[in-house]
This record gives sequence, C-alpha cells and structure tokens, in this order.
Amino acid sequence: MNDNAFYQCKFFLEERMKEHPENSELIKAYVALIEQKTKFDIAYFSQTSEVQKNWNDNQAKMNAAWHESNAKVATKQIEASGRLINNGL
Repeated sequence: MNDNAFYQCKFFLEERMKEHPENSELIKAYVALIEQKTKFDIAYFSQTSEVQKNWNDNQAKMNAAWHESNAKVATKQIEASGRLINNGL
C-alpha cells in the first residue's frame, strides 16, 4: 500500500470514528489498516535494504577488480620499460 492510499484511508476512518464513536467496527478497521501498512513497510524496507546490500557488494567487487587490473598494468609497464608510465590514473 502506497503512502497516499494509506493516509486517505486513515483519514477517512478517523473522520468516521469522530462521527460514530460507538461503532467498534470502525476501530477494528482502523487497527487492521495500521497492521497491514506496518507489514507492507517492513517487507518493503527489508527488500530495499537487501537491494542496497547487493549493490554495495557489487561496487566493492568492481572497485577491487579495477584496482587489481591497474596494479597488473603498472607491473607490466615497470617490467617492460623499467619505469611506470603515468597515463593520468
């Protein structure tokens, strides 16, 4: 449930509860709405944190591979010419 839909439903139920405070079904619906939104948010943010973790892991692997590749190039340059050629890196 997106935030906009949640807040519209929440507002609707709050207004009905003000008009009909004796109606316990409105309170049950309000509690159910809050519970469902909480479950949705937990699932959504758990997924988001997992995606972020995977992205961070991939970035770390890419950086490590880049540095390893540059180290190999530098080693080959030194072995071939006896000095490191500065190519702007």
